[in-house]
Amino acid sequence: MKYFVLLTFYAFSRAAPQYGNIGGSGGQTQPQRAPTPGVSCRTEYTTIWDTEYIETEKQECNTIYVNSCSTQYKKKCANVPRQECTTVQDRQCSTVYNEVCVDQYRTEYDSYTETECSTEYKDDCEFQWEGEGNAKVWVPIPGTCKSNPYEKCQDVPKQKERQVAYPVCNKVPEQKCVVVPKQECRTVQEQKCSNEPYQKCDKVPKQDCQSVHKKIPNRISRRVPKKVCDDGSGSGYNPEAAGSGSIAVRSGSDAIKFE
Repeated sequence: MKYFVLLTFYAFSRAAPQYGNIGGSGGQTQPQRAPTPGVSCRTEYTTIWDTEYIETEKQECNTIYVNSCSTQYKKKCANVPRQECTTVQDRQCSTVYNEVCVDQYRTEYDSYTETECSTEYKDDCEFQWEGEGNAKVWVPIPGTCKSNPYEKCQDVPKQKERQVAYPVCNKVPEQKCVVVPKQECRTVQEQKCSNEPYQKCDKVPKQDCQSVHKKIPNRISRRVPKKVCDDGSGSGYNPEAAGSGSIAVRSGSDAIKFE
């Protein structure tokens, strides 16, 4: 590929105009172009970083505290109630009830019916037919009405009260007493002791271990080559030669280098 590019530049250089003595005799000398810098490439080394994972497996332990218990004994005393009795003479009484009756009165009602009458007044008028056919009705004649009394009677239920005697009996209490022997007891406290078991527990340390499998990221670096080229912004561009379609090939220090 490099040889092909070199041959291409060589062909263009043959077609390019030559600066020097034109015509073979002492003609006018053409001005020489100043050399311009070319595109130069070089190899540099740079550092790149990557991550690799390292698998590890190790025992991780934590200190935990667990209960450690043992049975202990302590003396425990308590007051136990006990009955203590003696015989005494006791006067015992009982209540008897005697029935005593007295007369009391209550009100009773006797029911009966009595006729009561009242006077009411009603108008009595003379009437005449008015209207035609089936629409005829009796109509009172004005000025002929008189108010006449009428007796209205009805039976009214009534009651009459009277006092009636009746006996009321009550139980009247009466005390009757006798003397009898009796056990009289009282509660006394008596102390009794015993050994009572109990659990005594303490927190003791203990190692709790387990296997932990991990992948740990590890950053690594390495040096790699990198091709760096100048941008060639100062190339010898001649406006006069731009229209001829020719390319000037630089040689010597201005030659293009291919790595």
